[in-house]
Amino acid sequence: MRYEEIDWNQLWQEARRAKSWKKKERSDWDERAAGFATRNINSPYVSQFLARIPLERNWSVLDVGCGPGTLSLPLAHEVRRVTALDFSAAMIAELTRRAQEGGLKNITALQAAWDDDWEALRIAPHDVAIASRSLSVDNLEGALTKLDCWATRMVCIADRVGAGPFDPDLFATLGRPFSPGPDYIYTVNLLYTMGIHAKVDFITLAATRRYASPEEAIQSHAWMVDDLMPAEKERLTEYVENRLRHTPDGGWEFRRRVAPRWALIWWRKDDGQ
Repeated sequence: MRYEEIDWNQLWQEARRAKSWKKKERSDWDERAAGFATRNINSPYVSQFLARIPLERNWSVLDVGCGPGTLSLPLAHEVRRVTALDFSAAMIAELTRRAQEGGLKNITALQAAWDDDWEALRIAPHDVAIASRSLSVDNLEGALTKLDCWATRMVCIADRVGAGPFDPDLFATLGRPFSPGPDYIYTVNLLYTMGIHAKVDFITLAATRRYASPEEAIQSHAWMVDDLMPAEKERLTEYVENRLRHTPDGGWEFRRRVAPRWALIWWRKDDGQ
């Protein structure tokens, strides 16, 4: 087989069917919105992402899969305007509340999914289109094409490297096989077949994660695993509690063996691809 004969979108779909976790539904993200916002708004991930992307003050940014505003809120301080899209109503509500509290008037938040008709929703092209950790889609080629069409200057993607946010040791403790599914290399190869020669950088987060309580840490890890049985819940709780450390400021730290990594993939529309 020659390289140009490989269907990377099909390989992506096949690898997704073999992954160890289910795609989270709208209701799952609705339930998680407030806690997700608290843990991620000030994450070092944000500063690393923004430090690597060459933005200009007069640009507009479309943030697809914006969550509670992890990037949209800080971006609003850096660019002319931001349009934030997410399929979770609770995430949009959380973002809107935080924007109002911060006095940010240059953010438009809309409940919209990848498969929605963005033209019908009157979402105009923006200078920059971003998909940050939000490419959990069945049709990767369709999502990438859509991002490219809705960006006039640049597209920026953050995609999982290997296990990404998942903890392989947790799955081993539960006696479950772990297959994280397709990661960034599928995206890079698919972009290449689309004629897009993207730049790639990497964001490595700390292996230590802070939590407000042991319960929060347990809930965060339980999110990784589908259909937990009672005995598995006990093993999960023991796994987390054995690795938690109480910090002098009253918080809790959990240290993973493998630090989460993300690939930052971006391209300019005028690079001649």
